[in-house]
Amino acid sequence: MKFEVPENFYKEEVRNDFLVTSEMKHCWASELKILSVIDDICQRHQIKYFAHFGTLLGAIRHKGFIPWDDDIDIAFMREDYNKFQSVVSSELPDGLYFRSFWNSDRMNIFPEVANGNSYADLGHIDTDYFCGCPYITGIDIYPIDWMPDNPESQKLQSRLLALALAGIGVWQQAKSSKQDRNDILQKIKDVMGIEIDTSKDVLPQLYGLADSIIGMYGADDGCSRAGLQFNRFNGNTSADYSIPIENFESVIYQPFEFIKIPVPVGYKAVLEEHYGDDYMTFHNGQAAHDYPFYGKQKKYMKKHHIKKGVDYE
Repeated sequence: MKFEVPENFYKEEVRNDFLVTSEMKHCWASELKILSVIDDICQRHQIKYFAHFGTLLGAIRHKGFIPWDDDIDIAFMREDYNKFQSVVSSELPDGLYFRSFWNSDRMNIFPEVANGNSYADLGHIDTDYFCGCPYITGIDIYPIDWMPDNPESQKLQSRLLALALAGIGVWQQAKSSKQDRNDILQKIKDVMGIEIDTSKDVLPQLYGLADSIIGMYGADDGCSRAGLQFNRFNGNTSADYSIPIENFESVIYQPFEFIKIPVPVGYKAVLEEHYGDDYMTFHNGQAAHDYPFYGKQKKYMKKHHIKKGVDYE
């Protein structure tokens, strides 16, 4: 992907009655830089990905970031998701990291590509490479999975996933007794025939088990729909959905700030499912999470007298 930030991009501006600061513009550019690296990797390995969540909405409605949004989300069909994970770490340049429950302390079902692992990296980020942004920025990555048409297959998947999530819940609670932890692992072994190795970190294994259950079905398993299921991990299934598979069969490219990004060919169905029929209507003023994302990082840098690239005024 050709990546060149226009001279005037970093200027503070008001978009849809929302002030986007120059500081946020540098963060946006850093995220787009990371996306360009991901795109290059995907192009080399013929891996299909596409914008998702607010990034997809921004591409269609704003031709760029939603003014009050501050991150980038992308998704892959499960086959491409697995392929991407198998090659990304060896392909990333210095200063970028693939972080998942397998290789970091990131206990989330979805991984990310980021320019830092922890706050210890603040002050050491290559601000020349990352567009003058001193903060840790990254791209969130989601799998889109096949959904079985057979009700019994759906029930089986739900039962297995509920058991894996129960295991995660028990092992995440500091107050869980040794007996409770042993009992849930034994139940997983009895039901699934899978033995968790307690001589190694257990939580990553349980996350991996749950992830494999979510991705247990494929094109040959009687599936006509596909969608997102990761929110079951957060106890919030309202963001989960499934739509006919043809909506994800190919991608088209849409303008996004000063580049073009892939979106699913059936983006209209995805957006309607996730945001409703009025997804083109602006509902500005509030981001879905802490805004700006770098607020805590900036406080940490000020507390520890890290001045590289930061204006504390």
